Amino acid sequence: MDTATLIRTARTQAGLTQSVLADRAGTSAPTISAYEHATRHPRADVLLRLLAATGVEPVLVPSTTGNARYIDLYCDALADHVRNDPTVLEPAKVKLDRMRPSDNVRVWRKLLDAGPSAVVAVLTSRDPDVRGLKADNPFARLGLIDEDIRLSLVDQARGR
Repeated sequence: MDTATLIRTARTQAGLTQSVLADRAGTSAPTISAYEHATRHPRADVLLRLLAATGVEPVLVPSTTGNARYIDLYCDALADHVRNDPTVLEPAKVKLDRMRPSDNVRVWRKLLDAGPSAVVAVLTSRDPDVRGLKADNPFARLGLIDEDIRLSLVDQARGR
């Protein structure tokens, strides 16, 4: 649920007008309207104050973003390519040698040297600490994933 819908739903379920919510939350009715129409977006502390004014106590639950889902789906597809054709590691090494030196480049070099199983393990990992490494992989520009497939993975990640 987006922020605008969340605020509007909480307000209407509490039986409040925008003016009453604004008074309770220490803001103005036009500001509430702007939030509910998504022309403005409240900071996190303001959102919590608005929800408290409606009697809603939010429960925060970690969620994977569309971008993170895309990275996972895309890297799963790359892992399938590596499993099916481990020779793709060689052009990845060449690509890696052309990349600007960084911690991720050094890690990928070690993974590529360790072989396909190490590469697949990282590409399929769901550890949030590995997401940056996955996003900065040497396979991204090798054309292993057809553009139509890549776009369908983007749609799938966004829940379309």
